[in-house]
Amino acid sequence: MDRVYRHYNKSTAPLLLREDFAGSCAIASAWVAMDEEHQAMAIESHGPTVRWAQRDADRELGDRVNDLHIVQADVMAVDGPRVDVTCALNFSTFIYHDRASLKQYFKAARRGLRRDGLLVIDAYGGPGAMRVGTQTRPVPADISPDPAHKTSPAIPGFTYHWEQRAFDPVTHRTECRIHFELEGGKRIDSAFIYRWRLWTLPELMEIMLEAGFKRVEAWCDRFDSDAGTSDGVYRITQKMPAREDWVAYIIGAK
Repeated sequence: MDRVYRHYNKSTAPLLLREDFAGSCAIASAWVAMDEEHQAMAIESHGPTVRWAQRDADRELGDRVNDLHIVQADVMAVDGPRVDVTCALNFSTFIYHDRASLKQYFKAARRGLRRDGLLVIDAYGGPGAMRVGTQTRPVPADISPDPAHKTSPAIPGFTYHWEQRAFDPVTHRTECRIHFELEGGKRIDSAFIYRWRLWTLPELMEIMLEAGFKRVEAWCDRFDSDAGTSDGVYRITQKMPAREDWVAYIIGAK
């Protein structure tokens, strides 16, 4: 987000971040940790999650914790302060199932930006996103914690299951779930449940423009289909080759 903001604003550094649908507030916390001049606001509506996030921020940020402001509220209800970048990631805008609601959110997000501010959202798609089934991935125990969070404990190994349980081609509504298998055979089924509308990139970009953003662009990586690997670099993308699955960012410039 720092790199993208500098791209649109002639290398000016962004200082204030707002994380909508913040959950654990990990992005806002990392933003504060990466620079002493950074401040962030994280908005999350679920009380137990907010309390967990505050405890985690207290531990991770130490004397910088006052630069992270966690607010329990609906994202539509928070008017200020205005920020340089607002992000709504983990496909959070997919919770809106109709154009009117999504446009209302984009308008609210735009109002919360400074004059040269950016809204950053993400989206996923491709034929694989519409296919019912489960993808399984083992996660080894020696994962390094986020370098921004120096006190993060070691993470034990586990198996991650991403289940696409249902998809309706008429409404583009999808139900996805995350399950975990832990060491010792313990399972956590349906740890996360998502009931989303699978918006397409053109729909998201068009609605963002209708909401008043003056410039809207998709950023995506380059994928080597033969090697099955991404270059990991997201850049402005005018045209994307057909891929089984993809993840992209959409940037809205106020």
